[in-house]
Amino acid sequence: MVEKKPTLFQRLTRRTTPKPQDRNIYNPGIQEKAPSNIITAPIIYHVTYQSVIVRTCITQLKNEIFRRGYTWEEKFVVKCTDCGREHKTPTTACIDCGSTNLVKPNRDQLKYIHKLLDGYVNKGEQLFIDVLKELEDDLNIMDDAYMIMVKEYFVDGNGDIRMHRIKEVYRGDPVSMHIYADENGERGHQGFTCLNHRDFISTEISDTCGMCGSELHPVHYVNRVNGTEQYFLDGEVLHFSKYSPSRLYGQSPIMTMWNQITTLLAMENYVNSSYTKARMPRGLLTVQTRNMESMKSFWRGVKDKMEQDPHFIPVMGIEGEGKGGVEWIKFMDSLKEMDYISVKDDLRDRIAGFFGVSKVFMADSSASGGLNNEGMQILVTNRAVEMAQTIWNNYVFPFMTKEFGITDWELKLPPSEEEDEIAVLRKREIEVNVAAAIKNLGFEVNMDDEGRFSYTKPEPKMEGGEGGASQGGDKVELDPYAGTDIDASQMGQMQEQMMMGGSKPQENPPATRNKPSMSTGPDKRFTGLPADAGNQNVDKRTERRVG
Repeated sequence: MVEKKPTLFQRLTRRTTPKPQDRNIYNPGIQEKAPSNIITAPIIYHVTYQSVIVRTCITQLKNEIFRRGYTWEEKFVVKCTDCGREHKTPTTACIDCGSTNLVKPNRDQLKYIHKLLDGYVNKGEQLFIDVLKELEDDLNIMDDAYMIMVKEYFVDGNGDIRMHRIKEVYRGDPVSMHIYADENGERGHQGFTCLNHRDFISTEISDTCGMCGSELHPVHYVNRVNGTEQYFLDGEVLHFSKYSPSRLYGQSPIMTMWNQITTLLAMENYVNSSYTKARMPRGLLTVQTRNMESMKSFWRGVKDKMEQDPHFIPVMGIEGEGKGGVEWIKFMDSLKEMDYISVKDDLRDRIAGFFGVSKVFMADSSASGGLNNEGMQILVTNRAVEMAQTIWNNYVFPFMTKEFGITDWELKLPPSEEEDEIAVLRKREIEVNVAAAIKNLGFEVNMDDEGRFSYTKPEPKMEGGEGGASQGGDKVELDPYAGTDIDASQMGQMQEQMMMGGSKPQENPPATRNKPSMSTGPDKRFTGLPADAGNQNVDKRTERRVG
């Protein structure tokens, strides 16, 4: 048997580019957040829940993102089974290969996921939209969110996973969830665990479980809580960030606005203490006198009179030698003197501007009207909502549908602002008019069950069969002037000439003619020249050659 020689490509040696290392990744294995600050995650959550401004921004943004729920959309209109091309518009044949083996999205793929998402998605009796709102809060507070899908695996006799089924969906706590990666930030290369015993860990993939002897699987995430560690495999956990996506963790926006948030909290605490019994007195009234007993008795009488009549004006005379008077010593400034309102509004605007929430959504109507266009404020917030929905539509939901085995449908968050019904009807009217115009051009128009139009060009019909014969056996009359340069202006002259030539000569021709007769002799232009040099373009209607 003759051995096949390796090709040139098979004889080449492969080399790869080194993978860049990250300075924030400081140890292989459990990657904790870099200790760039001394503020821990529980403190960040506590400060967020204490600030009414931050909580309002996060709540309003979350409500706008999930205001219209979620919908299922077709990933394609038809798909070619031969080449796999997905067509976004109705068609009867594949654009790439021309095949007519086209299929529509399979609705049976949604049966299982509808059964899970239409009810409670976990044992905590949470709806799917509730889990999504929890994850959105984690994004706006820690910029780290973890979606955990509890799977039920079906394993064969060799320990290989044949299939899985998603039973529950949970939110992972960013305080206790960590990424399990190597020195390059890649998951699944440093730790391996068993499907049955998730607290077992090994650094060698060739090892087996020390408790049941099963084969090990790569670890991607770990949950360190209550003194134990829970290891998660690939496809069970999705980590994503919103404001600062990176190879590992995001950066909390609360840390960016820490000074503004804590200042607002201090201002609110100051106002609170100013209106409670434990507040500092506004000031002190000092009176210079030599008779303190008389002063005390007089002041007790004034307080009694004030309780009976709040409009009572006390009058007091003071005896003294030399200079004397009443002096007021102020301990604290008023809120107006401290410019409390303007400072608070500035801090609020900075926080709301970071999250993209306008004053209209914070129940502040003081900036409405005039140059403060409410429509523009709504547009700014809608853009922030659209950016947040893009994270869910393009990253989170595709991962989820992939784990459910759904290939023909897409899970989407619809835009927060609903479409104008009149505009939708006008658009539909334009589509119908376009379809009617295309039909008048000779195309065939079809409409599917979703109301989308498809256009096909019919095959041309031959008027005659083979040999130019029509269906009735009659010959098709052809135009003798087809393909020539004879235009319609010459047709009348040609018809008149044919009629003149085919009729009988005139019996009594006139003696004179309006037009002198032309010579019918040889062309004088041939004299002294070769025959090929003469111009023989002679008008046949007026003269003829002889000889």
